[in-house]
Amino acid sequence: MAHHASDPSDHIITLEQDHLNQVGSFVDVTGRLDDLLSDHQGKPCTLQVYLDFQWIEKITSIGLNELIRINSEAKRRDIQIVLGNVTKAVRDILALTRLERLFEFESARASA
Repeated sequence: MAHHASDPSDHIITLEQDHLNQVGSFVDVTGRLDDLLSDHQGKPCTLQVYLDFQWIEKITSIGLNELIRINSEAKRRDIQIVLGNVTKAVRDILALTRLERLFEFESARASA
């Protein structure tokens, strides 16, 4: 993986349990991706965005669909999505549904 000069902590989107598991989180997250792209214009590198799952204890089928849509849109915009602080239960669901292979995972970060 290529690393870029900007601080990855500037590109963290924290997801909340109720928000991810409802229709509409895709729209909100892609809006934030638009903001990050605007801030990043003119910089010749793939933007990496860290989706922080620290508040996600479970993921529903709606949440899985929203996550797939977020990932597809990010790839279309040349943005790499990294999932972090993913619980074993959520990781197991992603593995069971074979969605785990779509994402890069990062181990837990120190809380700010």
